[in-house]
Amino acid sequence: MELNKVHSVIRVLAEAGRAIIEVYESNDFDEQRKSDNTAVTRADKASSKIINAGLVQIFPEIPVLDEETNFPEYKIRKTWENYFLVDPLDGTKEFIKRNGEFCINIALINKTAPVYGWIYEPLKEKGWFCGNGEGIYAFDSKGNFKEMQKPEPYNGKIRVATSRSFFKPREAELIEKMKGTFELEILHCGSSKKQIEIIKGNADMYLKAGPCSEWDTAPGQLMVEEFGGTVFRQDTFETMAYNKADLINPHFVMLSERLNTPDFIAFMQQIIQE
Repeated sequence: MELNKVHSVIRVLAEAGRAIIEVYESNDFDEQRKSDNTAVTRADKASSKIINAGLVQIFPEIPVLDEETNFPEYKIRKTWENYFLVDPLDGTKEFIKRNGEFCINIALINKTAPVYGWIYEPLKEKGWFCGNGEGIYAFDSKGNFKEMQKPEPYNGKIRVATSRSFFKPREAELIEKMKGTFELEILHCGSSKKQIEIIKGNADMYLKAGPCSEWDTAPGQLMVEEFGGTVFRQDTFETMAYNKADLINPHFVMLSERLNTPDFIAFMQQIIQE
């Protein structure tokens, strides 16, 4: 992807981030419930509008699939070679709680895999960009870039990132099974910050055994894989793929490079199947 287009997306993210923070600092979130009983606010809608308009202007030939817009039927989108997958406010529940743990997610999907991704934290005006095989870069709202390096090797406790607001019994069950073999440290955090903690070297894995959609994980999966990690389904143990008929993710395991070994993967497969 041309560098000028990468920077153009960052400008769109910064604008969407400002719109989100304007709502965040107000007393009117206009919180509503969608058909799937998840929350949506004025901030989700404002960010979605800005991002969709921006991506269409920068990439008029590439369709956009956005959590807050109407989805094309699968028979249409399954023919797409490339498309943008967007979560205009990842972590709406954390946004409503005002704990600051929310992001914007954008991924360019080629067929069934993310090839470019952006995760942006509006409150801190900073984010991360990744191109498949091109490294990961931290950036700020002014477009300043700095290439990230892989974390230093770590041999302490296994640090498991889990959802702050959606921690499920199956996740707790798997963690208890792991404790029989490994020393663990549990990190609760919201939105795509879990994937960011992995690439920064602050977490080793992310377990998900509850509701989660493709737009929640695409850019983070790309970044974890870029730094030598892996993401696999808990039902088939295959790499998690995108643009499925059902946009809900299967339960999955996301591992850093440290744990992406045949022995540890075999251990996880065993406890999942028990």
